[in-house]
Amino acid sequence: MKKFSFMAALTLAFMTNAIQAQQVYKIYEGAAPGSENVDYPEITMNNPAGHPMVYNVSEPTITVYRPDAAIDTGAAMIIAPGGGNRYLTWEEEGINVAQWLQHHGITGIILKYRTTFMGKDRDEVTKNVMEFWQSLMNRSNAVESEATRTAAPVVNTTPVQLQPTIQGDDGRQAMKYVRRHAKEWGIDPQRIGIMGFSAGGVVTMNVLMIHDEESKPNFAAPIYGVVSNPGVPTDKVPVFLCSPTFDLTVPEYAEQFFNDLKNAQVPAELHYIYEGTHGDGLQYNGKEWNEWMDMLYRFMKATKFLENKK
Repeated sequence: MKKFSFMAALTLAFMTNAIQAQQVYKIYEGAAPGSENVDYPEITMNNPAGHPMVYNVSEPTITVYRPDAAIDTGAAMIIAPGGGNRYLTWEEEGINVAQWLQHHGITGIILKYRTTFMGKDRDEVTKNVMEFWQSLMNRSNAVESEATRTAAPVVNTTPVQLQPTIQGDDGRQAMKYVRRHAKEWGIDPQRIGIMGFSAGGVVTMNVLMIHDEESKPNFAAPIYGVVSNPGVPTDKVPVFLCSPTFDLTVPEYAEQFFNDLKNAQVPAELHYIYEGTHGDGLQYNGKEWNEWMDMLYRFMKATKFLENKK
């Protein structure tokens, strides 16, 4: 019954028009710091499955999906798609998530953060992406081969001093931009969260661990995105962690991070889901993996991040 309910909600969101048309906003005035001299084009191309991927991002934006006023909770979530900083997985880790949130009374905000230059035209991008994927496959095969010769993989549990990154800066700027426009968009400035997938999860972690008062998230959800042990955030922001059970080193790092959060009495949940793979995001395929979204929603309610407007 739970799967039926979940898929029915997804199908409804997919088949109906958006409750309100989304709006796109540049988050910096003028060129983004560090990208002033960029002269290459942003390129959007479909992957072999027909899903859009965005390359060569140099002008960060947010795309805002606001819910209907009748169901608006006043909460908002910034969404950082993944793609190894080479591209942004715009549908499974962006649009689908934003629309799901929108249909559940939460303003979904897709962050288009800066990515690595991948080529001046579509042919060059295709060539470089294929080389990138081949290098990932070679690395994955090497890790699996090593794992067969040793016991459990060694995980470094020493806290790492996180440094600001250009993608993290875009995440912090997005938080500031949304907070500055919170009243205009009907958002509670103390209920603005950030979530991300893979590289977007790393962006989420960077914002969670490094921020000032204006860029502070009130909720964080790195989805298959914890790739090192960063220590514990000092302001006890609720953290939702989720990963496929077999996702190379991500589950081990997520478990260590979760234990640190628990020991520090930070509200946190950790979920491993068997039927899922890295990069699945949120899809309409009936797999168990997609139930992570329901789990996230319940945790939002449990931590009072998600409440109806008074």
